[in-house]
Amino acid sequence: MKFISKHPLILASQSPRRKELLGLLGIPFDIVPSGIPEPDPSGFQSAVDYVRACAEQKAGDIARSHPEALVIGSDTVVVLNGEILLKPKDKQQAAEYLHKLSGKTHEVITAVSMRQGDIDRSFHECVRVRFYELPTSWIDAYTDTADPYDKAGAYGIQTVSGLFVEGIEGDYNAVVGLPVAELLQQLTRSGLVKMEGAPDYAK
Repeated sequence: MKFISKHPLILASQSPRRKELLGLLGIPFDIVPSGIPEPDPSGFQSAVDYVRACAEQKAGDIARSHPEALVIGSDTVVVLNGEILLKPKDKQQAAEYLHKLSGKTHEVITAVSMRQGDIDRSFHECVRVRFYELPTSWIDAYTDTADPYDKAGAYGIQTVSGLFVEGIEGDYNAVVGLPVAELLQQLTRSGLVKMEGAPDYAK
């Protein structure tokens, strides 16, 4: 099964995880990451507002310079009891995040923004993730690796730190970084993408 797009497709992210997931559609795309700094989370009323703003900012930045393209922007945050856990700045903060998450259920929220001409659509997925109790020795060993430092909440469910996860409620791919199944639904409903061989684009 393969899909085609009416427009050149751009992923406004350099995340290898999002690249891999978007590649499932079989549509050729370019990667043009946005250079705009992410805003301060304290300026938003909720984590959802914040992560949607980040995704929309990325897509909007690239869409302005590529008006002919269909631009996909996305962002992911980890939220524990209302506190947004971004990418850790150093080993101390990574360990602090993991101690907080240990034995608890948190939320992973991924927002996606789609821009093409007059089309401006966004959505988000919220997934509940439950961690096992983590021994301090595990946290110390993990934070000695390079893995935590490019990931919200200091872990990635698709890497070795997926062994910390007892269970999830929701879309696994949204935790990885791109809810690609819902993205495909949104793109086909808007008529931007169709399955190869289908008679016409959805209306």
